[in-house]
Amino acid sequence: MMPISNDNFAPLKLSANVQGIGPMFRLTIEVMNTSTANPIMGAYVVLVTNDTLYVLEKSYINLPLLVPSLTYTVNTMIRCTNDQGVTDCINVFVYIKGKVLAGSHGCY
Repeated sequence: MMPISNDNFAPLKLSANVQGIGPMFRLTIEVMNTSTANPIMGAYVVLVTNDTLYVLEKSYINLPLLVPSLTYTVNTMIRCTNDQGVTDCINVFVYIKGKVLAGSHGCY
């Protein structure tokens, strides 16, 4: 899992993977609290992309209480609206209290 947030308050690992070849595909996001003892509350995932090319099922996903050392998986469906094969990047961010803790950038 990458990237890694070394924030002392909320250390995280994040990965985002695409399943499918389109025009509909699933984005699977995995988040792990790498703290040895402290759970993380109030975290959420935000997806940012070119809305003229993609329609997101969810662009904001609340995460449950992140217990240390457990991996949490959330999914969302994405539909490409361009019929000419044009693609763009999808950015995945994990926030807590309005602060970005980790981010992933991928072009699909």
